[in-house]
Formats: sequence, C-alpha cells, structure tokens
Amino acid sequence: MTEQTKQFGVQEWQRLSPMSIVFFIGKFVTHLIKDSLPSLAPVAIVIFNSENKVWITSLIAIAAVVLLLGGSFLQYWYFKFKIEGEKLLVNDGVFKKNHRIIQFDRIQNINILQPLYFKPFQLVNLQVETAGAKGNEADLAGIPSKLAEYLREHVMQAKQHAKLNVANTGDTEADHPPELIAEASMRDLVNYGMSSNGIFWFFVLIAPIFSMTDEIIEKWITKEDINYLADLFGGGIAGNIVLALSAILLTLTLMFSFSILGAILRYYKYQLTINSKEHGQVKPLAKQTLKRSSGLLTSYQESLKLQKIQAFISQSNFIGRWLKVENITLGQVSSGQNTPKNRASLFVVPARTSEQSSQLKSQLMEAVPESIETVGIDKRYVYKTLALKLFLPSLIICTIIYLNVNQLVIFAVPVLISLIFLPLVLRRWRAYQFGMKKGYARFERGLFGFRHVTFPLFKVQKVEVIQSPLQRRRDLATLKVYLASNKIQMQYIPMKTAQQWMAVIVEQIQQTKKAWY
Repeated sequence: MTEQTKQFGVQEWQRLSPMSIVFFIGKFVTHLIKDSLPSLAPVAIVIFNSENKVWITSLIAIAAVVLLLGGSFLQYWYFKFKIEGEKLLVNDGVFKKNHRIIQFDRIQNINILQPLYFKPFQLVNLQVETAGAKGNEADLAGIPSKLAEYLREHVMQAKQHAKLNVANTGDTEADHPPELIAEASMRDLVNYGMSSNGIFWFFVLIAPIFSMTDEIIEKWITKEDINYLADLFGGGIAGNIVLALSAILLTLTLMFSFSILGAILRYYKYQLTINSKEHGQVKPLAKQTLKRSSGLLTSYQESLKLQKIQAFISQSNFIGRWLKVENITLGQVSSGQNTPKNRASLFVVPARTSEQSSQLKSQLMEAVPESIETVGIDKRYVYKTLALKLFLPSLIICTIIYLNVNQLVIFAVPVLISLIFLPLVLRRWRAYQFGMKKGYARFERGLFGFRHVTFPLFKVQKVEVIQSPLQRRRDLATLKVYLASNKIQMQYIPMKTAQQWMAVIVEQIQQTKKAWY
C-alpha cells in the first residue's frame, strides 16, 4: 500500500461529502425537467382551475420539497465507494440497491467537474466512463479535489502498468509540460454559439414549458391584446405584418442568445492540450493523450487518448459558413443512444478556421493525408428525390383535393413544388462527396451548412453494400460504413466503386495490427 493510498484511505469504504446532497437535488430536478415536465401539465391545469389555488399549491410544494430533500439525503447516506486491487467498488441506491464493480481496464475516461456550489469547499465530481455505458458508470460527487486527482492518476497508471508504485513513479509531465494545441477566445465562443445546432435546442427545451402552460397563456393573451399590439405598429395589415416580424426577430434573438450563453457557460477559458512525451521520448501518436479544460460556473477537466478517436468530424451551419468557422467533434465509441447525456459528453473543439481544422487533424490522426480528393454521387439521387419525395406525395394530395373541388388547375401544384425545391435538391446532391486515400476515407454532405467526416479505414466495424430495385437497373448501390462512433452512408454510387471500397476496407481491417480503440 502506497503512502498516498494510506493518506486517502481509499481501500476502505468512503462516503461522499454532505454537500453531495446538493448534487443529488440538481440531478433529480434535471431529470424531472427533461423527462417528466410534460406529464405535470394536468397538475398545473388542476391548480389553475381550482378554487383553493394557494392551499393546493402550498401542499404540493411542501410534499415536493420533503421528498426531494429526503430522497437526496438517503442517496448521499447509502452512497459508498472504495478501491480494491484494480477495481473500483461503488454501492448506492435507496430502495433498489446497486453494487457495481468497475474494473480499471474497462474504464475509458475519467473526467473531473467542479460545479459552482462545490468550489468554496474544494470539492469536485469525478465522472467514470466505461465502454458501452449509456452515460457515466459512476459519479463520485462531492469528493476532495486532491482525492479526485489521485484516483484519476491511480487508475490511469494502473491501466498502463501491471504493478503500480505511485511513490516511485516520476512525474514525466513535470519535465515535459503539455503542449497547447487549441484554445477559444470569447469571440470564438460567440461564433460557436451561432454556428452550432444549439440554437435549435432552444425550441426543444421550451416546448415542454409551452405545452404545460398552453391554457394559461390562452387566458392571459386575448385577441384584443394582439389587436392592441398591432395598433401600436400602425394597425391594419401593415401593423400585423410588423408585429409578426417583430415576434420572429424576438424569437431569433432569444435563440441566438440562448445558444451563445450555453457556449460561454460550457466552453469558457477553453484549452486543449496534448501530452506527447514520456521519459524524454516522443510517444507514439496513438498513445498520446488529449486534455480539455473549460467551463464558467462548472469547471470541466476531461481527457481522451488519441487511439480512441474513431472519426474527425467538422461541421457548421449556414451562419458558420458566413463566419468562415467550423466546429470539430472527435468521434468516440458510442452506445448508440442519442441521449442528452451522450450529446453533452462529445469531445468538441469550437470555432476553428479551415486552416486550424486541417492542422488539428494532422496532429490528432496518424499519417492522415493533407487532402483527400472526393467525387460526387449519381444524378439519379436528384430524380429519386424529386419524384418520390416531392412530386408523388403532392400528386396524391392534389388528387384527393381534386375529387372535392373538381378543378384541374390543382394538378399544377406538384410541378410547381418540384420546380421550387429543385435548386435545394441540386445543392444537396452536389454536397454529397466521398473519397479514399492512403488508408483514410472522407464523406461529405450538407445543404446550407456542411458535415465532413474523416476516418481511418482500419477502425471500421462493419461495411455493407446495398442495392435497391431502382438502383439495380442503373447498376448503382448504397455504401454503409459502421464506425464505433456513428454510421455513415453514401447512396447512389456506382456498384463497382462500392465493391472496391468494401474490398479495400476489409483488407485494411485484416492487415492493420493497430488497436482500433
């Protein structure tokens, strides 16, 4: 047993700090807002329509506070953890007891977060991630920061050495400080907030609130109120148009403000560093480790080994293209669940220029080509989209309408719809590009924005070539590539090309002896 192990006593059962009760309260409230808020709408309606609103509201509030505080205290009380050999043991649960044994070799990442309410007490939340888990395997919330640092070092060293001797292990990082390879200024964070999809999460978050308070809003805002507001802008048709435009402008302002604020809260003082040397020697690229620190109210410290990167994804929306910035996501092994927790744990590098993106890619991916020439897909994609997704559905609808109104002019609508959307379909068709070079592949797609995915072929988990009846007539096919982080597909490419890709990928998987994860 080392001196540090004796000092922290982690081989005996440990409790969290009583301050973890605040964490459990926040965790419960967060789950309630994300998962159960719409189901509370009937309760809000009952309270609003009740004659004894104050009494019922007070009763429900007292019961909720008692359950929240009592449940959070019990979660803290029954939560214990310790280290036993090369295992992390965690016991928790109030009514349903959980006894988890987490082997060190299953642990993929250990992240340290410091919420605002932990900072005065020098406490942190240690998040343990394992392969295949939907979220964090364990949250050690409310432990001393020094203990968290020790646990992270202890686990990571144990994963690299059969026998750990922390007391005699030199601190190689002290001799070779991490190299800063990316950071984000306040301007970068504003650009990230405007060029990411955070603006659309504004509607996702407020939708349950609107559904819960729909009847209340209807009673508060009447037609007379709307007419009064329209009169303030001049009245009549012009006043209503100005009112509508003002509402749209206000909504857009709130969307962008929400996204920018979220970017600042999450990525304030963003720094990305890499540890490239050990014992005076440059480590192989796959063994080097990225470390990311950021956060305004909550401090985040996260790490990622380069060999765990499955894909280098650069993307942006139409505003990002105008700002000439793109946001980088380093694809990792995913459980396949598109949950908010998984989205929150994505390893993001915000607001890079194309030059910065290319430089970062060459630093993180071994022997990646500076550029990969790409080719487009067949024009049959345009015909299929226009015919099956636009013309045919609108023709069916117009036929039903014709049976009621008996106006032949209605059949001009499918043609007009196809012509109106033709430029967008052509734009999307041109954006579909794919290419392969020196063991790497690149897939591109987009409409107003873009999404470019670069990945090493030997990390592909599965590849499929699929041919629909329509594609078979033209000797075309769809190529589906499954990575541990996501699935990529390129449709309407020549069958011969798809088969060549499949052969090359299979050969790379068989011949490359490198670890894919």
